[in-house]
Amino acid sequence: MDSNTTSRLEAGRTPETTPDVTAAMLQQVIETSLSGLCIADRQGSIAFANPSLLAMWGYDLSEVVGKPVTRLWLSAEEGRDCIDRALSAGGWTGTVAARRRDASSFPSRISLSTVRDPGTADVWLLLSCIEVNDAPGRRSSLERAVAAMPARFMDTAEIDPAIDDSLEDLGRACGACRVYLALFNDLRTLLGTTHEWCRAGQAPLRGESRNLFKGDPPRWAVRVLEGETVIVNGASGDGRPDRIEREFLRRHGATVILMIPLRLNGAPVGFFGFDMDGDEACFAEEDVALLSAAVHIIAGAIDRKQSEYVFRASEGLYQIVLDAITDTVTVVDTRLTLLLANDAFVAWCEDLGLETNVVGKDLFSVVPFFPPATRQLYERVIRTGRPLTSERSLKTGDRIMILREMRIPIFEHGEVVRVVTVARDVTAQREVEDLKSKAYAQIDRNMEQFALLADHIRNPLQAIMGRAELLDDIETTEKIRQQVQRINGIIDQLDERWGESRRLSMFWRKYS
Repeated sequence: MDSNTTSRLEAGRTPETTPDVTAAMLQQVIETSLSGLCIADRQGSIAFANPSLLAMWGYDLSEVVGKPVTRLWLSAEEGRDCIDRALSAGGWTGTVAARRRDASSFPSRISLSTVRDPGTADVWLLLSCIEVNDAPGRRSSLERAVAAMPARFMDTAEIDPAIDDSLEDLGRACGACRVYLALFNDLRTLLGTTHEWCRAGQAPLRGESRNLFKGDPPRWAVRVLEGETVIVNGASGDGRPDRIEREFLRRHGATVILMIPLRLNGAPVGFFGFDMDGDEACFAEEDVALLSAAVHIIAGAIDRKQSEYVFRASEGLYQIVLDAITDTVTVVDTRLTLLLANDAFVAWCEDLGLETNVVGKDLFSVVPFFPPATRQLYERVIRTGRPLTSERSLKTGDRIMILREMRIPIFEHGEVVRVVTVARDVTAQREVEDLKSKAYAQIDRNMEQFALLADHIRNPLQAIMGRAELLDDIETTEKIRQQVQRINGIIDQLDERWGESRRLSMFWRKYS
């Protein structure tokens, strides 16, 4: 920035309003100020930076002039947002995560204001900043990042992008240069990074795996597997340098690493790592507590996803079993929405020309010919919590069918939440039973007629025998008596067969 530009800047009291203050004096004040000062044009390109700002960020003047001022922010998006606010409101002040030339981060208190060149009416941005110890501000950002996580993990199907987004938010909030999830294999011999966020300039480690047991396992790995939260800073327990830890830090490009174990089903399966690369980087106890809460949220979501996976696997097995049942099986909720239907029910719907894509739909929209009494039966089961068996006749078009149904309530926390219905079309069975009933009735009538017929035969025989006794011809009378006795013998045999048939008919009626 030349002296002419300096003299034209209008920001509060200017050289025009204070004639005794020269441009050279202003230049000297700017260059000796302990606060970092930077001037950028409306497009955000740096035109000038004083020595304090250059020292704070670790740049030379030639490295920043003409470059975007957003490079001073850890997040360029956050920088653009701050600039937009300053341009729209005339100024903005706040604490941001700043990014040094070596890619390390630090908190900085920044004030942005707009100044206008009276000669050209151009708008310039004046940035004033100081480096601050912003642990409370950083903690507030971390609290907001943790508070936003539960809503992100509502849908377990999107758990992977939710983890990635959370790692980025946590990393930016706590000032880390890298945040990642590393998992052990089942034998605890390999460690692989499955999710990661890293700051620009950091080499990604996602997808890499490491053999932990080429020799003795690292001390930090043993402690993590024991469920202990570990801070790796290159020093052993007695304060002496630890070669393995220093190599681990060098590989990660970090000066300190926080490792928080990930527990699933009560056992550590990996850890969340938080890398920092500043010379004075450290993790306060409050930050560790907040990050541990964040890990707990993610662990809960992973546990829930695993449980849902197991449930779906068991549900698939149950579906296979249900599909093997020839009776129709359906499950509805208390609003009578179909939650599950086996193949037999779908085939029954298809046979009747009904909708076959039934899950998620109202039962009465799928089977529109169900009478209102069906709804009452379901309501009775839901209200009383007792199973109910029914048999009824249904008519659809010119077809009449008879269904035998059993409704079984399913409880959760003492309340009926679902109803399982097992139904069987017994129309053919009922038709056979009707035919049997008619056949048995006809047999009974035939046997009664047979008994009457036997009596009707015996009565005339008695008359014939009486008439024969009146004859004077003894030989003829004897012949008639013999024939009558023969006929009576045949009728007696028929009576015996009738009795056997009667008993057999009763047996069939009872056991068929």
